[in-house]
Amino acid sequence: MSSERPRSELHGMASAAAERPNVSPFLCPGGTQPVSRALHLARLNAAWPTCDQCEWRHDTEGLAQKTIEVTDRIRDHRAIGIQRTEFGVRGQYINELDRKTASELARLFCVCLYENSKATDQAEAEEARRRETANRSRSSSADRSAIEVKASFAELQPVVVGYDGRSSSPDIFVGVTAAVREFGLPLIDLGRCTAASIQEAARSQPGCSGAIFVTGSGSPASWTGLDVSDAAGDPVPVVWKDFGVRLQHVSLTAQSGPVPNAHQVRQPEDRLTEMLNRMRSENRTSPKTTAETTTAATSHLRLLLPPLENRSRWLARLGRHSGEQRLLDFEPTYRQWLRRWYPEKHPMRVHVRSEDVLVQQRVAWLAEQTQLELICRSIHDSTNIPSCRLTLTIHEDDRFFSLQNFNGDAISAERLAAMINVAIHSQASQVTAHTDTASGRFWLTDASRSSSLHSTEHVRDGLAVLGLVSRLMTAGRISL
Repeated sequence: MSSERPRSELHGMASAAAERPNVSPFLCPGGTQPVSRALHLARLNAAWPTCDQCEWRHDTEGLAQKTIEVTDRIRDHRAIGIQRTEFGVRGQYINELDRKTASELARLFCVCLYENSKATDQAEAEEARRRETANRSRSSSADRSAIEVKASFAELQPVVVGYDGRSSSPDIFVGVTAAVREFGLPLIDLGRCTAASIQEAARSQPGCSGAIFVTGSGSPASWTGLDVSDAAGDPVPVVWKDFGVRLQHVSLTAQSGPVPNAHQVRQPEDRLTEMLNRMRSENRTSPKTTAETTTAATSHLRLLLPPLENRSRWLARLGRHSGEQRLLDFEPTYRQWLRRWYPEKHPMRVHVRSEDVLVQQRVAWLAEQTQLELICRSIHDSTNIPSCRLTLTIHEDDRFFSLQNFNGDAISAERLAAMINVAIHSQASQVTAHTDTASGRFWLTDASRSSSLHSTEHVRDGLAVLGLVSRLMTAGRISL
């Protein structure tokens, strides 16, 4: 077997190749022999991954400009990779996040959900044991003998799974459901839903460990991803290093310049270095547009997945049998839950802007159930609708929204939360509004319908917030 050559020897081969006229100077990263110019252009044309770190990748003379633009775009997407987000991960569909990769990530999230539910069960068991001890201390000795301690096995808590309206979501959804069942957890299949409805399903299902939502919201149309939350709708913490996943900070602004070759030792008098720098400056493509530059200027944390042989913790399963899959038509139940947030009667015109077909159907249903004149239009529809008291804009993720008054002025999340809390302060209501100043996000807490795992439930739902605001405006408690 041949041993790896030292870097100094590879650098000497590249320098010698550049000085000899009959030897090609194109040396691929990690290679030991130069390649011909034809092979160099062929690899660039095929967007060979090794070319991303090659010193000669800007020598594209002989390739069409359209080919150069396509390969540059592919190289940029490869540099981005799989991104970590607040609720899960995002990646370009098929190129970075296909069905197989999504199923492996779903298995990782199942481990986190299972361990989180086990920790919650242990906390509840300790609380029950403490209460039982307190009851025994208050009871008589005759009553103590009647108390029987029964041993019980904790049942596996199910996971709610659904997907959004993106064309890539059903394919990823198949891999996610297979991974959840193979891991051994029971599965509640919601099918097509939204982020707000799947969180309400997780809250309403008894003994639910959390939810996995297949969505690419917040990313371009060619992207997809996974959002994972617990039964209260909060993000599930993932210690990536425990699974062998490394986090790499990627700044595309810094990557726009030349990438140094790890096999080359640079020296001030190196003639080959000077020649490469000159060729890169001469063959560099034209600057990108302003929109592309703005997109490329972002930085994020990229997930570097470990090799397959180092994923033993992911491949473990809870038992010999796969988890059971149960189909649940939760949409009627969710609509009835939404209906409770809205007033009974009030002829008020409200404009709702959304691109999601499911959200548009819900708005039409709410308009039939109430006397609110709910008018739903596309976000790109610029038609002026007069006499609208409110305008609610919901983008792809219905957990995040923006609200405008009848003058078209935006209502900030801080102002909305303050008005709601002042308006319901004198009422016998256990609903409060909260906001995050840093991100501007808004949510409601409902203490009257607390789950067994949390003292309050966090409601992140644009249509539910619209119903609460409409109810308060009907009672004359707030005026926007």
